[in-house]
Amino acid sequence: MAKPKRDRTARREAARAAVRDAKDREKLFLREPGGSAERAIVLESPSVVEPRARSVPCPLCGGEQEVVEHAAVSTDQGTLREARLKCRRCGSRRSLWFRVALPN
Repeated sequence: MAKPKRDRTARREAARAAVRDAKDREKLFLREPGGSAERAIVLESPSVVEPRARSVPCPLCGGEQEVVEHAAVSTDQGTLREARLKCRRCGSRRSLWFRVALPN
């Protein structure tokens, strides 16, 4: 018969698993649309960048994010909008990328 794990051991294993899960969720966020400059979300107007960025939940905790800064950035892909975000619940920071395609 196997000996049951000590409470401290179980807590440490759960904490390590939570950190691994958070890292995996962050990696997935970077591969989704808007997670990098190469995968910028296409919008019709710069005025919708901030509301759209605020609507994206934090990939780590699911909390609401606030826009710390919204800047136009020149890249190899052209001029993009970078919304720098900070989670109100866990405090993590990340960027969300947008390309403004004006209607013809």
